[in-house]
Amino acid sequence: MVMTVDDWVLEAVEALGRGNGATLRQIQRHIDEFHYEELAVDTIEVSLERLVKLGKVVGQANRWLPVKKTSKEEVLKKLFGE
Repeated sequence: MVMTVDDWVLEAVEALGRGNGATLRQIQRHIDEFHYEELAVDTIEVSLERLVKLGKVVGQANRWLPVKKTSKEEVLKKLFGE
């Protein structure tokens, strides 16, 4: 399976972002350690912006957190009401 930069960034945010969230440098370090790629800060920032637009991460005070996944029941309630 080929992973994109967005996949790596999302993986890092999910691994590090619980609790207080992950900083940009922590994300960069995670990708370097687990994927042996040294990504530039601006590359990670562009990826984070894309992931925010897709609703997969949120940014708070220079920290990034994964968006809480909704259950099937919550999705059905949103679609059809209670």
